[in-house]
Order: sequence, then C-alpha cells, then structure tokens
Amino acid sequence: MFLQTIGAAFAVAVLILTPAAPSAIGDLASVDGEVTVATPTEVTVMGLEDVSVGDTVSVTELIELAEDTDQDVRAELLGSDEGSVAALSMAPGRTPALASLTGPSIKLAGDPAYSIYSQWWDNKRIKAAVRNGTGTWGWQHLQKHNVSLAMLQKTTQFPRNRDVNGTTITYVTPANLFTCWLASCRVDKTMDVRVVSNNTRLNDGAPRGIITAYCVGPTVCPAWVRQVAG
Repeated sequence: MFLQTIGAAFAVAVLILTPAAPSAIGDLASVDGEVTVATPTEVTVMGLEDVSVGDTVSVTELIELAEDTDQDVRAELLGSDEGSVAALSMAPGRTPALASLTGPSIKLAGDPAYSIYSQWWDNKRIKAAVRNGTGTWGWQHLQKHNVSLAMLQKTTQFPRNRDVNGTTITYVTPANLFTCWLASCRVDKTMDVRVVSNNTRLNDGAPRGIITAYCVGPTVCPAWVRQVAG
C-alpha cells in the first residue's frame, strides 16, 4: 500500500507542517490511509494494459500503477507543492526517474541530422535512439505529430505490441487520460501511440533510430497525450 509505516508518517507530517503552495489542479490529502484529491485533476499515464474508458481505480492504485511504468503522477496531483512531493518521494518502492536512465547525447562529425537527440533501452534491452533527423524522419519530423520524448520512451519501454520486420521495429501502447477526484480516478479517454524505429546500426554503434511516431487516428497527438508524465 502507498504511504505506509515510517515513510507514511513522515510524509503526512511534512504535509501538515509545510504550507501548501496554491495549485490550480488540486491538493493531495490522506483519509484513513487512502490518498485523495480535493478537486478534479487530469493525469495521463501510458503503458497500462486492459484499461478501457469508464474504468475506475483508486488514486493510490493509480500512483502505484504509474510507478510500475516509470511515471510519477504525484507531482501533477499535488500541483506546485514541491515540499510535499519531496516528502512523498521517500515512500517505499519509488522507481528512479526515467530521465536518469537516458544516455548522454552523442555529437557526430558530419551530417547534423544523424546526431543523437536521446537514447535508452527498450523493453527487450535493445538500444533505442532518436536522432535530430530532418522534416521526414527523426526528432524534427516528430514535432509535426506533437510527440514528446517521454511518449517515445514509454511506448518503447512498455509496449502493448512490439512487432519486428527485418530491421524495422514497431511499438504500440495506449495513452490513458484519468480524471481523479476524492479517492477515485476514472478513465475518460484512451488513444494508441505508434512508434516506428529502424534498428540498422550506424558507425557510432547506435541504431538509425526512430523514423516516425504518431497517435493512431488523428496522427497529430492531442495535448492530453503529450502531457504524459516523465
């Protein structure tokens, strides 16, 4: 259970003693050990399986499910109360932020399109990368589809489907928009994100990387998908 034993007591104590900063999206509280949100708050979580519009989970369960896919939604539920976020981060089972697993950018001599924007490991421990690219592939191309780095990482690390065809790897995973209020969170929207990557190794040892990524249906991803937690 989230917030338990000494970690829970310390977190609650800090929440009481630290003045809460004003937040437009709600404040996090605890009633009988269950985490509650005072005002309706929207959060997006990717990589959860068997989730449909209308499904409900507790706020506590959503926090734990998000952590299982390296997403920390507590800051969004807390708003700008950094002191409370820090206290809650001491709770048992906290997963390191995904950003800490991302390797440094590699600058290549020559064509700047092939400079690596970011790289990480996918769900099969295969190196994934996104290069600066051009208007037709890579990071520059992805901006046309309103795709963020967090979306790429979540889709490749927690895919619902992962298909390999020669040197092409295609990943698909859902993004789910939850509205949380009091002790419950409800799925209001869901949309698949598709990432297509070329696994051909280049002379820097990394794959050519992601060619394109987009939301299935509209192609250009809506803002609620892009706001997925990092």
